[in-house]
Amino acid sequence: MSNVIGSLNTMYNIERAATAIYKAQAGAFKANSAIYETFKAAIANEQEHADGLKSRVADLKGRGSFIGWFFALGGMMIGTVTRLMGKKRVMKTNIWVEKKAVRDYGAFLQKVNFDEKSAALIKKNIGDEQRHVDNWTRILGELSKKEA
Repeated sequence: MSNVIGSLNTMYNIERAATAIYKAQAGAFKANSAIYETFKAAIANEQEHADGLKSRVADLKGRGSFIGWFFALGGMMIGTVTRLMGKKRVMKTNIWVEKKAVRDYGAFLQKVNFDEKSAALIKKNIGDEQRHVDNWTRILGELSKKEA
């Protein structure tokens, strides 16, 4: 059981980082309401993932992660630096982050013997992360067309 709780806490920390990355980047897109709304939806979705994972740990009578703040701080720094590097760099970073999340979630499913509820939550999160990859890829294409 400790392997399950540890894995859920690791995923929780990653979701805290993703939420912070998007919060730091979103302001760069306020002039484009469609992209800004995509960011707001992604922030809410990543927070939903973090909350769901934290809740699942509590349901399993586990101890929550005490280093989530460190991941949030790291995410804020990544988000701020990429925002300063330009909008296309923001999207490329976000695509990389989300593809890594999909791989990491998948690896956890392969390696850890999760209970049904935890596995279902992780599978739902994988689908959401893939949707984020699709959104960021689409937006990167739009930004690239504007430069061409």
